[in-house]
Amino acid sequence: MSYTKKVCCIGAGYVGGPTCTVIAKQCPDYKVTIVDVNPDRIAAWNSPDKDALPIYEPGLSDLVFECRGRNLFFSTDVDEAIREADIIFVSVNTPTKQNGVGKGYAADLKYIESATRRIAELATSSKIVVEKSTVPCRTAESMRAVLEANAQANVRFDILSNPEFLAEGTAIRDLLNPDRVLIGSLDTEEGRQAQQTLVDLYARWVPRDRLVTVGLWSSELSKLAANALLAQRISSI
Repeated sequence: MSYTKKVCCIGAGYVGGPTCTVIAKQCPDYKVTIVDVNPDRIAAWNSPDKDALPIYEPGLSDLVFECRGRNLFFSTDVDEAIREADIIFVSVNTPTKQNGVGKGYAADLKYIESATRRIAELATSSKIVVEKSTVPCRTAESMRAVLEANAQANVRFDILSNPEFLAEGTAIRDLLNPDRVLIGSLDTEEGRQAQQTLVDLYARWVPRDRLVTVGLWSSELSKLAANALLAQRISSI
């Protein structure tokens, strides 16, 4: 089958799995490959048993079984997925630091850095790299610096921020009918072009007035502010 674009998602967890499954459903001409270094997790995603999927969300298993093998693939071959992708979503864990400065409260970005360095090392063509994980402000700037410092000749990277606003139990509904999709980019011609590429992807099923385009740092901050507001609401109960 011939695909118009190829999408890779690094991280087959709660965010990356459902998000890119919905992208595969709504963009049947896109090849979507979700990769993870955990072979047991990938085996679960590829299981013939719907009840064996590593994540339960109402409606998720039906979408996986509809798209898997057609334009949705789950793999441990991270390197090949990176090489062939036009768009790479980085959706890895950002756990709380267990030691060093910020222990107990700061985000540990070692998986973000590892994924970024792997992209820079392997990419032989220009890529749009989409920061999907919840990260501190200016993480995208650090990712861009790593990519540019380690890029091969004639390879360009454009960084976008596209945070998730999902709730457990309604993730598929939230993805199919979001109240907003936030896409942040650098305020450059190349940044805006990359941003438009992601806008066009989501516009396959999301009304244009719900696609909110902002600056890169504003997008990162908006996700943190939304999380803080939710935490405040919970603490007030």
